[in-house]
Amino acid sequence: MGPIETYFATIAIIFVFISVARGYAKELSTTIIILVAIFLLDVIDGRLNPLLLALVSTIFPDFDRASAAADTLLCVVYSVAFIGSVFANYSGNSLNLGGSQAAPPVGTYISILVGLMNGYLVAGTLWFYQALYDYPLKFFGRGIEQPLSSTAQAMVELLPQKLALNAGYLMIPIAVILLLRARG
Repeated sequence: MGPIETYFATIAIIFVFISVARGYAKELSTTIIILVAIFLLDVIDGRLNPLLLALVSTIFPDFDRASAAADTLLCVVYSVAFIGSVFANYSGNSLNLGGSQAAPPVGTYISILVGLMNGYLVAGTLWFYQALYDYPLKFFGRGIEQPLSSTAQAMVELLPQKLALNAGYLMIPIAVILLLRARG
């Protein structure tokens, strides 16, 4: 595949294009859903991991809970759940925070910033699960380029879940967005 930081940047840029097309007024509702999804996955992972591994061990008695296959399973489950929540928000009815978009160029600059933030949250969360479970895609023969470059190693420490050591801190941006909206 290649260097992970290239994929991270590509995903972030795609979200910038989406944000400019949709406008920051709609994208901020997506930001809230992304943050809530990250928070919920962080809250349940300690409880869900043993249950998932026990279920798979029951179905497949030879399954080793400490194997690379277990890491791959957990990485895929969390990545798919996260991508599913983001996709559901984009494809369905999302929160309506109301408000109107600022005129260009100010509105465009804000849309770019919100898109960068959403891209950082989405790409960073997907990267976090890769890092947490020791980059399991490498077992498919064309995984993330190993060893990570020095840039990638530095970027791993800046992923959303690494910066917010307590998942409750992710609720602060949600509160700020909702307070700004309530203010009018």
